[in-house]
Amino acid sequence: MRLLLLFSIVLNMLPAPLYAQGLGPVTADPLELDSPALLERLGALPEYPAHDAPLSEAEVSDLEEDEEYIYVSSGLAHAPAPVNLGGNGNLTLTRHDNGEKTTARYRRKDGSYDEAELRRLDRAMRCSLTGREISMSVKLIELLDAIEDRFGRRGLVLLSGYRTSRNNHRTRGAARESLHMLGWAADIRIPGYSSTKVKNYARRKRAGGVGYYPYKGFTHLDVGKARYWVMGRPPRRRRVRKPRAARPAQRKQVRTISRKPAPRKPAPRKS
Repeated sequence: MRLLLLFSIVLNMLPAPLYAQGLGPVTADPLELDSPALLERLGALPEYPAHDAPLSEAEVSDLEEDEEYIYVSSGLAHAPAPVNLGGNGNLTLTRHDNGEKTTARYRRKDGSYDEAELRRLDRAMRCSLTGREISMSVKLIELLDAIEDRFGRRGLVLLSGYRTSRNNHRTRGAARESLHMLGWAADIRIPGYSSTKVKNYARRKRAGGVGYYPYKGFTHLDVGKARYWVMGRPPRRRRVRKPRAARPAQRKQVRTISRKPAPRKPAPRKS
């Protein structure tokens, strides 16, 4: 008990950016408190530049593999109900794998949803490996719409949407089920904007989970329980050098040097 108390005192003495940038997820319990001061401290992470470097869905899945917060255990008992999160009802997605661009006006002016347009978005967020589609969460689409409108309405780059079991497990063969497999999650980038700004805005919406991957420049969004985590730069793997095979011992060749005898001096003549 004394050890835990001492640890908490030391932790509170540290500046917020120091312990908020850990390699593991930030614990969910304190972050679910509606405290502006706490959100401000945890939001004090440095802003990383926007990334346009290539990033495959397999790499995204590999990064998310060890994140316990994005799996079905973090979901809700039932599918999340649709909710207007401030978007204009129009969403543009560009698939990262093939450049396919889809613009859909999924919500009418009276607030009702256009099922045909929602199906177009389902098609846009299909599994990249199998091409299979699923009915994506309308709340997730509303969240993506609100984020798109906040950052210039130039569309979102979709790195990963729906994943089949085969696609989700192809990287490491994990047994756990991701919220991507329910159609409740998406990994996105916004051209010209850093993932820092995206995650800050998404957290203020408190519509679900927000995963922050600054060194890869993308943001994970889902409509499970409200929570937040940070994935820093993975530790570098040290290369294990294989021991070199012992060379067979070679006999040293002894080099003999033959020296010529020095010429003798003639004996002095007797007079």
